[in-house]
Amino acid sequence: MVETFVFSSESVFLNEESQTTAAQFLDYLKRRKQRIGMVFNDQQSMNQILLAHDLAEYFDFSINGETGRQVAHGLLDFLKDELQQGKVYFISNSLPQLQEAESLGFAPIYVNDDCYKEGVPCRAYEDYKQLHLAVIADRFEELI
Repeated sequence: MVETFVFSSESVFLNEESQTTAAQFLDYLKRRKQRIGMVFNDQQSMNQILLAHDLAEYFDFSINGETGRQVAHGLLDFLKDELQQGKVYFISNSLPQLQEAESLGFAPIYVNDDCYKEGVPCRAYEDYKQLHLAVIADRFEELI
């Protein structure tokens, strides 16, 4: 089954350590023919970073973020069919953004150092390495 993973936080790609673990996760998703997208707040800067670190090839689509909105309307329009089927994961380090994404039909995933704090209402991981391992475990369980 093809699923879609939307990265809504550019911060993961801004430091070298995060880029490495995110790249491994992106590679895993791409090898399994999953769709991968990104919501950008600064398209030009992010394109430069992704190209400089050979990450651009992993993304099937990108959408410009909208000032003052947690989730861009363009993303909703673009993924309308996938959202109706419930196959879209929204990955962010912002709880307010994830709450809005969940209300719009996305499956929220929180990736942040403080993922263990009380009151996190969705799947939460400290970093992309943990998320990567969780996705592998989910796929393994589906096969059994």
